[in-house]
Amino acid sequence: MTTQTQISIPVIVQPVEGSTVSDPFNITGSGEPGATVEVAVAGGALLISTVSAAGTWQGSAKLLKGVHSITARQRRDGFASAWSPDRAFTVD
Repeated sequence: MTTQTQISIPVIVQPVEGSTVSDPFNITGSGEPGATVEVAVAGGALLISTVSAAGTWQGSAKLLKGVHSITARQRRDGFASAWSPDRAFTVD
């Protein structure tokens, strides 16, 4: 039997790096099916979503107007990934 000791970093698909979005906006990405994805902004939780069997996750969030940077990690079976690279975008 093989025991998994690592989990991959989730990918943020939307919002696109450098894009401008309207509030509220959608956050989408991909990850390991069944994992729980946490999206954070400025060190605080912004969104929690479960990765579907197809490997995708999504949610909606609200932030004040301005430039923001988000990051994501996923957890499954007691393991947590590292945080994803920051994704910067502007809320208009």
